[in-house]
Amino acid sequence: MAQDNSNPGRAISSVEDAARALLTNWPGDEGDRFYEAVKACLDCLDHVLDPASARMAFALAAQEAGTLAKY
Repeated sequence: MAQDNSNPGRAISSVEDAARALLTNWPGDEGDRFYEAVKACLDCLDHVLDPASARMAFALAAQEAGTLAKY
């Protein structure tokens, strides 16, 4: 899980949530993982990529940004 920085404490629970978080209020620098996650989420929404792959890409971007929540 990652937190939505526009709404602290809110978990990202869908590909739509992940894409919105990436495209509207991503913290810090936009590194390589950020761009990979954006592409993965958009590809998933277009039914080109499976949700598990988009989730992994998003988790790696969140980890890179320091926002990945640990449970």
